[in-house]
Amino acid sequence: MSTQFSDKFIQNLKPEAKKYYIRESRGFAIVVHPSGIKNPKGTKTFLYIYTINGKRKELKLGNYPEVTLKDARIKHGEAYARLVNGEDPVTPPVIKAEPQDENLTFGHFTELYLQWSKDNHSPKWHNTIKCALNKDALPVWEYTLIASIKRRDAIAFLENVARRGIQVINLHKATSSVFDYALEREYIESNPMAGLKAKTIPALKPKARERFLSDSEIKHVWKAIDEGPGYDETKRALKLIMVTAQRPGEVAAMHRREIQTGVGKPRCKICKRCGWWTIPAERMKNGEEHRIYLTPTALELIGDAEGYIFPSPQDGQPINRNSLSQLVSRERNNKKPNGEMYPPYYGLPEWTPHDLRRTARTLLARVGVPEEHAEEVLSHKKEGLVDRYNRHDYMEEKKEALIKLEAELMKLSI
Repeated sequence: MSTQFSDKFIQNLKPEAKKYYIRESRGFAIVVHPSGIKNPKGTKTFLYIYTINGKRKELKLGNYPEVTLKDARIKHGEAYARLVNGEDPVTPPVIKAEPQDENLTFGHFTELYLQWSKDNHSPKWHNTIKCALNKDALPVWEYTLIASIKRRDAIAFLENVARRGIQVINLHKATSSVFDYALEREYIESNPMAGLKAKTIPALKPKARERFLSDSEIKHVWKAIDEGPGYDETKRALKLIMVTAQRPGEVAAMHRREIQTGVGKPRCKICKRCGWWTIPAERMKNGEEHRIYLTPTALELIGDAEGYIFPSPQDGQPINRNSLSQLVSRERNNKKPNGEMYPPYYGLPEWTPHDLRRTARTLLARVGVPEEHAEEVLSHKKEGLVDRYNRHDYMEEKKEALIKLEAELMKLSI
């Protein structure tokens, strides 16, 4: 289960022979020190754990309960914002003048723009830009007068975020849209994000990942997912990414109405339970409906639940794709029952849920699936005249490809 700090949770933390850490998110943590003569209950210290210039650092935010959980969160938020802005939180902050009008801040226009976006964008894109703005832009600019943000500030902001290994393309689009919203209403004279290109701003260049799991890593991860922490819904979703070769977000939001079993074209000829998954166009990256054959392993992972296949235990809505990433990186669910820490990435070199899709694509090539058929499984958009004139649905070819993928995965996972 994820760790969410509360006063009751902190009060119940007991000292052990050695100090131990418990993290919440974004580096916000508590270290519990061993008990001593002066403090038999052990000292509990709030920390901000972060990395800057390749070095791991800890910033003490105060001891509990002298510093309340609420105050510690505020201190953590301030330190996090400074790191995002390229500053080391341990150095004295530069005092900036308070905005003269809170209604002209970047945060205010972000709120207005997101209200507009909710009514004018798809839910998927709205949530994407909302997440980008809340996670990376607001911690830096929420209380900054929007008219005071210059082009050099915009470039420095994107470059600082990119240094943390984060793709900034969607963040650039989201922040630029906020500035456009203010520009069209004549609150600013220009958009500092407009016209920025990857050619001159390296941070905007997409980073092509190459990571995929080796045979031994596939075997290790398949077993480790079952034995590790986390909700059953999240574990099954991780495996289904590799079995279907679909994107993490598409798998996470799967709904029973998208699944047809025992029927379909073409009918399954090798098992009694034939299944197809139809992902609606509004949930696809390329905006086109996509049909995927469901092998017996896929159907087993999906189960018989109605509604969302992978609901969040908190609210019944589909799990967030970030939940998959957090489980893999161990940002949450990090402590074993015996007090030891689970290793991030299941003890392997860093990987992400999307790398499971790349792993599946690699296996499709290995088992002899033609390039054209494998790309249809992944629903990569065809280029030019091929897209315009080739209207074949590739149903049989996708089915055969996924049956081969399942066989290879089962062989490797034993």
